[in-house]
Amino acid sequence: MLELYYFPTATCGYKARLTLAEKEVDFTHRVLDRDAGALTTPEYLKLNPNAVVPTMVHDGEVLIESSIIMVYTDEGFDGPPLRPADALGRARVAAWLKRADDGLPALGAVTYGIFRRKEVLTKSAEELEAYYAAIPDETRRAARRAVVEQGIAAPVARTGILALNRTLADMEKALADSAYLTGQDYGLSDAALTPFVSRLDELSLDWMWQDRPLLASWWDRIRQRPSFDTVFNAYSNPARKAGLRQAGEEVRQTVADILSQS
Repeated sequence: MLELYYFPTATCGYKARLTLAEKEVDFTHRVLDRDAGALTTPEYLKLNPNAVVPTMVHDGEVLIESSIIMVYTDEGFDGPPLRPADALGRARVAAWLKRADDGLPALGAVTYGIFRRKEVLTKSAEELEAYYAAIPDETRRAARRAVVEQGIAAPVARTGILALNRTLADMEKALADSAYLTGQDYGLSDAALTPFVSRLDELSLDWMWQDRPLLASWWDRIRQRPSFDTVFNAYSNPARKAGLRQAGEEVRQTVADILSQS
């Protein structure tokens, strides 16, 4: 039996779900309600002490960390291979997976600094403190507090914008000789970076690649894949979609100023 725990808008959950969709692996969806505290219940913390998603349970064995889950899925199940056969190709995939893992704090800071903070700030003072206290990692807790209180002006959010822009620039370079990030075939690298580009697109920050034609073409190809529809259109939420776009439009000039000063 294969189970995947995630919540619908989780970036790392997207990565794992895209990989499962590309491999056409059937699994049981364990959809968590983050806002109701599902990540910090004793039952879930036994599976994932980090209080994050995704978590995979396969025949009783628990796997955490999205990149590990992605590689495990590629190696453990039938379907099209999502990594090159040669050692150098696999090393390049590993580099992109690490890039995605390292970039998650940046994407989280930008998302919270632009959009999620609006929801969080509706809490009472007591609820806010409980919300912060529920984040087990001290560094993550401090970063979250900063972006909620300061928005895109928080240093961690500004740094996040710059880091994401560098990632887009490196993707443009990588696509100079191939249709996908590590070759002519879709692979784990593409699955790992898709949620980053998707989130920027949701936040009306798609102008960040208007002068990056190779990345724009890649993004068009990605959105045409059945896996993209399977994953990103599984949980329709028009109100959230509209809120993301509006929030991104509100800070467009601020983001442009940050990038111009880099």
